[in-house]
Amino acid sequence: MSLAANTRASRPRLSPRLLLLWLLLLPAPADPEGGGANLRCVCVKTTSGVSPRQISSLEVIGAGLHCPSPQLM
Repeated sequence: MSLAANTRASRPRLSPRLLLLWLLLLPAPADPEGGGANLRCVCVKTTSGVSPRQISSLEVIGAGLHCPSPQLM
């Protein structure tokens, strides 16, 4: 027996399924940009007078953990 045959036999073989599972369960970075700020409650631009003809859709987001006041978008 050669030394190379003994070292190869002693290493455990990683199952392809186990490797795939391990890759899928790796934690993804939460914020790849690195900003870390939650901008959901911060409007870039606000306006008070909007013509009904300019509105194509409305979304109401109630107050919650993300923002203390309700939002209309």
